Amino acid sequence: MKRQTPRSRVIKRSETEPATRAGRWRKAMALAESAVSSGANLCASERLCWALWLTLLMAGALARPYLPIDETRYVSVAWEMWHSGHWFVSSMNGAPYADKPVLLFWLIHAGWAVFGVNEVWPKVLMPLVSLLGIWQLGRVARTLWPVAAGEGDEWQVREQWVSLTRWTLAGCLMWMLYSQALMFDVLLTTCLLGALRPWCSPLGAQPLPWKAVAESGLWLGLALLAKGPVALLWFAVVVGSRPWWTQAKARQVWAGEWRGWGMSLLLGLVVLCVWLLPAVITGPASYVEDLLWGQTAHRVVAAQDHARPLWWYLPWLVVLIFPFSLRPRLLLEGFLASIAQRPTAEQPLLRLGRVWALSGLLIFSLISGKQVHYLMPLLVPLSLLLAWAALRQPPAHGALRLLAMTSGGLGVASLALAVIVMPSLAPTGLARWSADSALVASSSTSLSSFLAGAGLLALMSGLWPSSATSGAISARQVSGEQTRHDGVLIAQRRLVLGSVLLVTCLLSLTLRPLWPRLDQTAIAQWINGRQQAGQQVAVVGWDYQATWQFTGRLTRPLETLTRDAGSLSAWQAAHPDGWLVIEAEKCLRLPGTQGPLAGMRDWCQAAADGKADTSRIFHQGRHRVMTIPAAALGGLPSASSQRDMSAQERQ
Repeated sequence: MKRQTPRSRVIKRSETEPATRAGRWRKAMALAESAVSSGANLCASERLCWALWLTLLMAGALARPYLPIDETRYVSVAWEMWHSGHWFVSSMNGAPYADKPVLLFWLIHAGWAVFGVNEVWPKVLMPLVSLLGIWQLGRVARTLWPVAAGEGDEWQVREQWVSLTRWTLAGCLMWMLYSQALMFDVLLTTCLLGALRPWCSPLGAQPLPWKAVAESGLWLGLALLAKGPVALLWFAVVVGSRPWWTQAKARQVWAGEWRGWGMSLLLGLVVLCVWLLPAVITGPASYVEDLLWGQTAHRVVAAQDHARPLWWYLPWLVVLIFPFSLRPRLLLEGFLASIAQRPTAEQPLLRLGRVWALSGLLIFSLISGKQVHYLMPLLVPLSLLLAWAALRQPPAHGALRLLAMTSGGLGVASLALAVIVMPSLAPTGLARWSADSALVASSSTSLSSFLAGAGLLALMSGLWPSSATSGAISARQVSGEQTRHDGVLIAQRRLVLGSVLLVTCLLSLTLRPLWPRLDQTAIAQWINGRQQAGQQVAVVGWDYQATWQFTGRLTRPLETLTRDAGSLSAWQAAHPDGWLVIEAEKCLRLPGTQGPLAGMRDWCQAAADGKADTSRIFHQGRHRVMTIPAAALGGLPSASSQRDMSAQERQ
């Protein structure tokens, strides 16, 4: 046997290296295909997908603090009602709060009654309400289906459309974001869906059963308790247009249903009065007037805070329905393409979606006060139309690719933030403002940004469609049309879960460096310590909206003072050991060369220069908040006085 020379062994090894690399590449591709197939199989399970969706929402809500000024205000109102025992008249910083009704606060109280006062329950409340709203939407979709579904293909198509409708609403960006926020609009939409469900039947010639009328009235009352008279506007848009969009003639609808409409409205008002009458009896007259009429009328006629032009909502629509705005054909099909040669049986579904969406958009565009979350109920008809169109189109592979590229780009940006930007901020930049700001540029926040980048890049590979996706559809589906519908549904779930995971990564990890600047726990606990020591704390120069009441578990309201020399001098005389809280930027711009205003300005300047060690600087978003002892109103105290105040603060 001929012995092989070293040179021949080298040549033979070099010839086999390309084959080895090709084998490794094929193995890596097979693993990627297997991972994608596993993700597609996961999306084939409806219940597992919903559990994952809810978990991601809760994780995003729990990963950040309560955001000022809205979330901190609402949880503080609930805290003041709980602590004072006033269940019908809400208060904010000790004064009656007439901006919103009480349903959200009662739901917070219900959780506190079971689990005790805690910060977790108000954060997970909205994800649970959101899940209830999606279940309500499924009931609406089944009621709206134009023909009775039996046990065959018609039943399966209906259930797939119902599921598509739910996933469409769950995937809209506005619904995702506000399902993690302690606000009223998801709660309002959930209650409205319960009130409108009995009135979404495509039939209209027969009166509605009284049980269904009672159900509608009870949910309408809850919608009124959620956000006030605006619920009646959405209710009137759908119910008042039934003569136009149902299968029956308009005269038959009016004759058969007007009593039911009136009874639903009457029962809803009765539910509202369960709270309203005790509030009228126990609360001041101005409270009820502002709640029932003042707030609504001001927003409609002459809004001061949120007045915007007529067209303001239009550019936002593309953002609010992301990621479905990546598929413009869905909107075109839902609104336009179905007009020609559509099946007669589907006319009620399409007509309701159009009248609900277009009428709602027009009415709220005419209203002076505009906020994007006012359009939350508009997502319901858009979801109905988008799901109807999606059922007639191929799976959303193009949208998945665009979302995957978006995820990849954000992942690269997160990695750059972790590796390049955050380390450069550690010694300088934001950290120079105060010790609290060092959290912004800590190693843990850099790690969170790095993990977010890695997760988003992994999400990109998981979202990218491949041949393995088609293999995830069960072999038991024999009908070609049925298989296509299931492929559409699985792609929709992947699109929605990918979007939720994308948003959760951004909020929980990438944006984590911002949360310490918005967390109000430190200053709230500092104020609680002053109150426990018997010292009075006052807020100077801004509209304080109970930002620190709950996070500090404050039991007394904070006084609010104007930047007036007379009122400041009087307050100092009444509370010589008290403390003032003011925005640093406003304090440094106070006018005058002597008196309390000049004393405050000099103290703020000394604190900013590090010469007043009794003061602390906190953050409220982009603003710095400074604490000033009452003695500073008479000028900057001596070093011995500062030591005395510092010892008093430590006590």
